Amino acid sequence: MAQMNVQSIRRMVARLRSDPHVQAMIARNAFVAVSTATLVLDLNSRAQDFRHRLASEWCEAHATERWRRRISERRLHAALDSVYFEFEDPADAAVFRDWLAARGW
Repeated sequence: MAQMNVQSIRRMVARLRSDPHVQAMIARNAFVAVSTATLVLDLNSRAQDFRHRLASEWCEAHATERWRRRISERRLHAALDSVYFEFEDPADAAVFRDWLAARGW
C-alpha cells in the first residue's frame, strides 16, 4: 500500500510540474533575494494577521521589482511567527522597512 501512495504522489507532482499556472508561480518566485525585511507576529491573532495582510498589500502596491514572503514555522511552544519579506531590489526593502518602522511594527 505504501508503494501505491508513493506512485500516486509522483503522478501528482508530475501533473503539477506540467501545469502552466504552477510553472508561472515558480517563475515569479525564482529570483535571488537581495534584501530581507522581517515582521514578527502571532498569525493566530486576528489583529496581527491583519498586519501581515496589510504588509503584503503594501508590497503588492509599492514594490518596483519582484518580492515574496516566507513564514517560518513555529517551534515547540513559540507564540510568535516570523514573516520574511524578500525583495529583488534593495531599495524596495529599505522603503518597506521604513514603512514598518513608521507603524512601530
